[in-house]
Amino acid sequence: MSVAVLDSQRLKLVALVPENAVSIFDRFRGFPRFGEIQEVAVRGRTAAERTALGARIDDAVSDSGRAVMLLAQGNACAAAAWWARLSPKSYTANVYAALLVAPEETGLNHRGFASPKMVLPFPSLVVGTDDETQRLGGEWGSRLIDGPFLTAATAPTGRLRFIIERFTAAIVERDVVAAHRIIQAMGDK
Repeated sequence: MSVAVLDSQRLKLVALVPENAVSIFDRFRGFPRFGEIQEVAVRGRTAAERTALGARIDDAVSDSGRAVMLLAQGNACAAAAWWARLSPKSYTANVYAALLVAPEETGLNHRGFASPKMVLPFPSLVVGTDDETQRLGGEWGSRLIDGPFLTAATAPTGRLRFIIERFTAAIVERDVVAAHRIIQAMGDK
């Protein structure tokens, strides 16, 4: 089985990181294959902050002009789900996948990102092992990957890079299969 990866010309990484947190995705900047990583600081204590956050995510995703993979860590995972569930399909259409690492229940911060309990409108992976991670992954319709609680200091860059490469390979394969079906449906004309 070959592993095709969306290259930096076809994929943009948008990382949602809790305000004042060190991003576990910073180390990906050294991998040219991933190209640009745009970070969006997650603040959501007030309705105004959440509205501004939604607009920043909208801009990051819609202005890309290419496939987007959302990356989120900690309580920013709840913000990613909130944005995806409440945004129109035209806003989420560029998002091909999301990698949600170590989502956490954080009391008031999490409640600020309350949204309808429905599956995310794109494929997603949730990395973590605690009960909350398992619950949220199920609620979001995500595939679960066991992994330790990750911080910027302990995040295994190689493993996360491997997960992104495999996930993007699956996206490419899905797109190829879909295109093949369309061609078959058209027939020889």
